[in-house]
Order: sequence, then C-alpha cells, then structure tokens
Amino acid sequence: METCLRKSIEQYRRIIAHAGQLDHLLQKSDPDELRSYTLKLQELQDEAGLNDRVFLEVFPRNSTYWQDHPLFIERTNLLEKIAELNHLLLPRIRGMMAVTAHELSQIKSGRVAVAGYHQAPARQKQFARGVG
Repeated sequence: METCLRKSIEQYRRIIAHAGQLDHLLQKSDPDELRSYTLKLQELQDEAGLNDRVFLEVFPRNSTYWQDHPLFIERTNLLEKIAELNHLLLPRIRGMMAVTAHELSQIKSGRVAVAGYHQAPARQKQFARGVG
C-alpha cells in the first residue's frame, strides 16, 4: 500500500510540475509546443489513472490508519492542488480559445470579402470604322 501511495505522489508531482509550464506556453502561443504539452499531460494523467485504479482496489476505505497516514494526506493535498490549478487555468485557456476563434472568424470573413470583390474586366476599346 505504501509503495502505491509513493508512486501516486510521484505521479501527481510530475503532473503539477508539467502544469507549471502551461502559463509560459500560453504566453508564447506556439501551437506545436501546446500540442506537445497536451500529449505529455495526457500521458502523465493516463499513467496516474492506471495507478489510481490499483490504489482504489487495494485501499481499505474504512481504515482510519491509512486515511490518517502522512502519505495519504500528501496525496490528497496534491490532488487538491491539481484541482485548484485546473480551476485557475481553465478560464484562461477558454478565454484564449475564444479570442483565437474570433480572430479565425475575422480572417475567414476577410477572405470571403476579398473573394467577393471582383474587378470588372477591362473593356477593349472598339473603334468605329469610318466610311471612306
């Protein structure tokens, strides 16, 4: 059980450390770096999820010993910190997504406006033939 708790704590520390990079990445607005960040975050979360399934199977829910254990308390604090980070960062991410969507919309409507603008083709001058 202690080994499982230690592994869980380490995984959640890595998730928090990785989440700490997001603020900097959002300021840079580099799509490739954000995509890489997201893939790594998903990988860390999947790994932690697998360990959590094992943890929940072996964790005796009615055991006050484990609920009062320092490792369990540390794990709980890390989970609370992750929830807090999500609470703080998600509104910023949604705001940036809204701004990006608006900019894309403006670009798209600008393209439509340009595509809808047609210059009349130049007319060839026709000369009247004189009689003569």
